[in-house]
Amino acid sequence: MTEEERRAWIRTLVVLAVVAAARWGWAHRPGGPELPGTERDVAAAVDSVRGLRSDEERRARPLAIGETLDPNRADPVELDRLPGVGPATAEAIVEARRGRPFGRAEDLLRVRGIGPATLARLEPYIRIPPGSANTAPTGRIAEAERIDVNRAGPVDLETLPGIGPALAERIILDREAAGPYAHADELLRVRGIGPATLDRIRGRIRVR
Repeated sequence: MTEEERRAWIRTLVVLAVVAAARWGWAHRPGGPELPGTERDVAAAVDSVRGLRSDEERRARPLAIGETLDPNRADPVELDRLPGVGPATAEAIVEARRGRPFGRAEDLLRVRGIGPATLARLEPYIRIPPGSANTAPTGRIAEAERIDVNRAGPVDLETLPGIGPALAERIILDREAAGPYAHADELLRVRGIGPATLDRIRGRIRVR
C-alpha cells in the first residue's frame, strides 16, 4: 500500500469515528430528544470503523519469510500485503481471476498494473497449488471452504474480515449460551457484530 493510500484509509477511519461520536453526543445531551435511529446509526458507524481498522491492520502486516499467497483464493486485503500491490491492484487481481483463474505466476501479467518488474517482486510470495486454477472461486468462496460458525474455533474465526480475537471469543461464548446459529443473521446478536461486519463475512461463512 502506498503512503497516499494509507493516509486515505486513516482519513476515512477518523471521519467515521467523528460521525459516530457526534451522533452519540447529540443523542445523549441533557434534555435533548433522541434522533430516530441514532443508536442503530452509531452502532453501524462504530462497526464500520472497527472493520476498516481490522483491514488496515491486516494490510499493514508484512508477509513473513517463506509465507506465500494463492492469488486464486486470497481476498483483496491479503493480496494488498504483496510487495508492489496496493488496494487497486489487489481488486484488479480478484477481477482478473473471475472466470479465468491463474494457472501460473506469469498469468498475473494480464492484471492491470502488474508488469514484468512487479511480477519479479511477487514471484517469491506467490503459490498456485495444483488444481487451484480449476477450483478457484469466481465470486464467493466455495461452500465447502467457508467457515462453519457453529463449529469453528477462534483461530479459524479470526481469518474472517473484521473478526479479531475478542469477537471470535464472543461468537463462541454466544453459540454456547444461546445455541447454534440457524442462519447467518443470528450473528447480529453477538456484541460487536453489526450489519456492516455481517455483510463482509456473509460470503465466507456457512451455518450447519
